[in-house]
Amino acid sequence: MQQALLIDEIIRLIFHFSEEDGPATLNTLARTCRAWEGPALDYLWTRLPSITPLLQLIPGVELVDGTYVLKTTHPSPDLTRFHLYACRVKHISHRRKVQVDPTIISILTRECLPSTHPVVMLPSLRSAQLSTSNCDRIQACLSLSGQLSKLTLNLGFKARASNDYISQYLQDVVRTAPGLQRLSIRGSLPESLMGLVSSMSNLQALSLRLGSSLTTEALLAVASFPNLSKLEIHAGHIDAEDLFAAFSQKEAPLFPSLTELHIRAHTPVLAHILENIPIDALHTLRIEAEEEAGVPATWGPVFQNITTKAANTIRNLTIEHHIEVDDMELESAPSADTTSLSPGPPIINTPIPFSQLLTLRSLHHLEKFVLDTTLPPIMSDAELETLIKGWPELQNLDLGLAAPKRQTKSLTFRSLGMFASRTPNLKGLTLPVDINGMDTASIPVDSPISHVLTHLTLASAPPPDSALVAEYLRRLFPALLEVDGSFENDGEWRAVTTALGRCASSAA
Repeated sequence: MQQALLIDEIIRLIFHFSEEDGPATLNTLARTCRAWEGPALDYLWTRLPSITPLLQLIPGVELVDGTYVLKTTHPSPDLTRFHLYACRVKHISHRRKVQVDPTIISILTRECLPSTHPVVMLPSLRSAQLSTSNCDRIQACLSLSGQLSKLTLNLGFKARASNDYISQYLQDVVRTAPGLQRLSIRGSLPESLMGLVSSMSNLQALSLRLGSSLTTEALLAVASFPNLSKLEIHAGHIDAEDLFAAFSQKEAPLFPSLTELHIRAHTPVLAHILENIPIDALHTLRIEAEEEAGVPATWGPVFQNITTKAANTIRNLTIEHHIEVDDMELESAPSADTTSLSPGPPIINTPIPFSQLLTLRSLHHLEKFVLDTTLPPIMSDAELETLIKGWPELQNLDLGLAAPKRQTKSLTFRSLGMFASRTPNLKGLTLPVDINGMDTASIPVDSPISHVLTHLTLASAPPPDSALVAEYLRRLFPALLEVDGSFENDGEWRAVTTALGRCASSAA
C-alpha cells in the first residue's frame, strides 16, 4: 500500500468524497485494514437519519410489535460498543417516531451524570432535528451535546397538548450547549418556551416561523442579540404601532450584527424594522408583504429605507407580495402610478408603482434581484432600462412570468437587446415579456460579441420557427444554454433549446 494512504489527513479527505457513494462503500473501506477502520467508521456514523442504528448496538435489544425492547435478563448489558459508535455521531434527525421501552432508556442513562445534570449520550453531536410528534425522552437525550451548534425544531401548528420532553430539552440545551449558533423553530411556541429562546443571546442565525405565537417582546429581545447575523421571522400578525412603541424604549442599537434578513410582515412593520437596521451592514434581504384584507401595501417607505440603509452593501434582494384576485381583476388591474389621479376611494389591488421601484436603482452593488408578485409591475422597455442602469454588477434578474394584460405599456422583445448591451455580468434572466415580432435587424449594434448569460426564462410562447428564435437569442447571448417558459409552453421552449444546441455545434 502507498504510504500516503496511511496518512490520516489524506485518507479522511478521500473518505469524505466516498460519502456520496452511500454507506456500502464506507462499510467496505472500514473492513479493508486497521488503518482505515477508524476514519471510515467516523464518516459512516457521522450522520444518522434516526436513533435506530444506535439501539441496534445494545445487546439484547429487539424490535417486537413495533417497539424496541430488551430481551435479556441481565440487569446491566455491556454498552461499550454503543459508546464506541455514539461518540462518532455529529448529526442526527428524528424524522419518524421510534417506540422504545422505558427499560432501555433507564439503562442508557444509568451510566451518565446524576439526574440534576442533563443526560449527554452523543458527546460529539453538532446538529439535531426534532419534531413534537416524534419526540419522547430518548429522542431528546439523543439530541443533546455540549458541542451542539445547530438545532431545528418542528413544533407544528395544530392544537395539541404541549410536549414536556421538548420543553425540558430546550431547557437542557440552554444549560448544556452555550455554543449553540443556529436555531430554527417552526410551529406554535408556548409562552413558557418563548422566554428560553429570548435568552439565547449568543445565536448567530435564527429562524422563527411561529405564526401568531411570536410576541413583540420576543422580537425586541432578538433584535438585541449582539452576534445575530442571519434572521428569518414571520411577523404578519405584529402591529406596527406596538412594534414602534417597543423599539422606541430600547436605547441600545438594534440588530447590531445583522447581514441577512428574511421577513414576512405588513409593509409598515417591514419599513420600521428596516429603519432600525445599521447602515451599510445588510447584504441579503428577502421581504414578503402580508397585508390584512382590504389594506393596500405601502411600498414607498420600505424601498426608501432599503436604499438609505443598504445602498452600499446589499447584493441580493427578493420582494414578494401575493394576494387573492380573480382573473378579471388580474386582467384589469390599473397602473399604480396613475391611481392616485383617479377620484373616489383608493384601489386596493394595484401593482407596485414603477416610480417606487425606481428608488431601488441606487443599489449599485446589487447582484441578484427577484420580484415575485401576483400583480406584475407595469413598465416599458425604456423604464426597465432606466432601472437596470443603476445595477452594473447584476448577475441574476427575475421579474416573474405573470405578464400584465390589457395595459398601455409592457415589455417587448427589444428589452432583450438592452440586457445584452447593459448587463455584461448577467447569468440568469426571467422576464414577463412577449417576444413575438423579433427579428435580427432589431439587435442593437452595440451588443457585445460575448455575453455570459446561460439561462433565460420568458413568459410567452415562442414564435413557431424555433430555429429563428434560437438564432436571434444566440446572436444576443452567445453563451446561452437553456431557454424555457411557463409550464404550458414547455414543449415549444424545449425545441428552442435543442435548436440552440445545434447553433452552438455548427459554430464550433
